[in-house]
This record gives sequence, C-alpha cells and structure tokens, in this order.
Amino acid sequence: MSGATARRVMVLVGEEDWLVEEAVEEIVRRHLPPDVRSLNLDRLDAQEIPIEEILARADTLPFFGGCRVVVVRNVDRLSAPAQERLASYLESGAPPCVLVLTARTLDRRRRLAVVLQRVAEVRVFDRLEPGALVPLLQRRARGLRKHLSREAAHALVTLVGGGLRSMVMELEKLAAYTGDRAEIRVEDVREVVVEGGEVSVFELVEAVARGDAPRALQFLHALAASQNPVALVALLAGHFRSLLATEALGPGARPEQVRLALGNRAWLYPRYLAQLRRMRGVDLGAVYQELVEADRQLKSTGLASRVVVERLVVRLTRSMRGLPVS
Repeated sequence: MSGATARRVMVLVGEEDWLVEEAVEEIVRRHLPPDVRSLNLDRLDAQEIPIEEILARADTLPFFGGCRVVVVRNVDRLSAPAQERLASYLESGAPPCVLVLTARTLDRRRRLAVVLQRVAEVRVFDRLEPGALVPLLQRRARGLRKHLSREAAHALVTLVGGGLRSMVMELEKLAAYTGDRAEIRVEDVREVVVEGGEVSVFELVEAVARGDAPRALQFLHALAASQNPVALVALLAGHFRSLLATEALGPGARPEQVRLALGNRAWLYPRYLAQLRRMRGVDLGAVYQELVEADRQLKSTGLASRVVVERLVVRLTRSMRGLPVS
C-alpha cells in the first residue's frame, strides 16, 4: 500500500487517552474548518457501531467536495471478525476520507495490526514517566493563565497517581481554586487534591495499612478506572520504595537527608512516617517482593490482570494484620 493511504489513515494508540484526544482534535482542526464539521465529521465508537456501519461511513464521499474526517475510537475492542473486515478494507485501497483510528493497544498477532503498520501513520502515546509529566502540566497551566511551580507539579503527579487526564482535571480544579492568583503553589495542591477527598494511591495504601480489605479494594477499583494494572502496580511499588527509604531514615532526619533519600517526594516524609507507624512489625522488603511478583505475573502469565491485582491487594492487607498470605 502506498504513502497515499498512509496520509489517509492515522492510528493513535496508547494509554495516555488525554494526549490521544488532543491529537484527534488537532487532526480535525487541520482538515476541517468549523463551518463544515457538521457535514463532514463523523465520530464513532467501535464498541457501539457495527463494522458495516463503520466501513460505510469511511466510504462516504465528502459533502460539497473538500475533505471528510471519520474518527473511530476503541478499534482494539472490535471482535476478531470485525478486525479482519477492517484489515481487508484498508488493504483494498485508500479510503475517500481521513480515517482516524484510536486504541489503547493493538494485538500484534492480529492481521489488523500488521496491516496498520504498513498502510497507516501510527502515533504512539505510551504512559508518560513522571519526569515528562511535570513540564507537560506546566505548559497546560500556562494555557490556563497560571504558573505551576515545579514543586507543585511534582506534588500533583505524586498525589493523583493516575493517568494524565486525571491530572489535567485536578489542574483545572486548582486553576479555579486559586481564582485571580497567578501561581499554583504546592500548598494549593495539598489542600485541593488530598483534602478534597480524591482517590489516590495514598488512600489505597492507608486502607492496606489498616488491614481493611473491602476499603482497599474499593480504592483499587476507583484507581483502576484511570490506569492499567501494570501502571497501578508500578505506583504501589514506588510508594513502598519511598516507605523503605523513610524507614531507613527514621524519624527526625535532617531536611537535606530527606531530600536526598526521597527526592521530589521529600515533602511527603511526615505522611510516610505516619503510615510506617501503622505498619509497625511488617516486613516492607517482603511486601515489595510481592509487588515485584505481581508485576511479573501481569507481564508474563495468562492470569487475568484484575485477578492478579485484587489478589495482590488482599495479600498485602492480610500481611498487615499478621495473617497468612498463602
């Protein structure tokens, strides 16, 4: 398939759905002026629309000439036969529209993934590392006419602990909270994000530390709505690494020692100490190994991801209560 098809078919794939949505809107703006979008723009969800309807919309010529854009979300949720139909359609020639497909992931074992690599422009939006999130949030804050300090941005990343969409929503809340004040400070983040009752990895670990399995699972399910299981286990592992560092520091550490050990999470040192008091007698090294094992199972076994993570949380909760975890 030629480059002409690639210019007509775009695939936006990855877990950072907020960035995917931004990319979709940029493509729409680039190809369609606002006054023709009602006629030449279709937004479809592959989970709700039959494949026959998707292909029919993709094959529709633009009204009054010009360009037509068809956005199809959640292509990875199509059934196997539907994915085969889409692959065959794309191999048959360039569609008369600009076809934008989004997916959280593409199964490389399927023919559709192979075809898309050959005929489409593929853009990947993997989960961003914390270091990349900070400048992105600062740029977004400038778009809201706010200055987000670097310390405040790190606090936002640490406390929200979800995908970028959750962080942007919190940032918009902070912009409203600070009113006419130009700067969003770390104190604002602590006030709004933590005391505002938002679900965070801190709350999940608090429930685990209390040995409250039902409450821990409630927080787990809330967090799972904004990120995948691998990312969630990584967040828990990062939290327990910070607890291990705090345990090594002990209470009364000097500020420079805390900054050296905890880096951008240094301001959370008092909260880590409080959690450690609730975990007195617990082998944190063994807990961390549980997290490493759960990460291995998620990446290399056929176990259902939800089962792996729920089992992990129950095991950790039982270990806090001194109960057998097998």
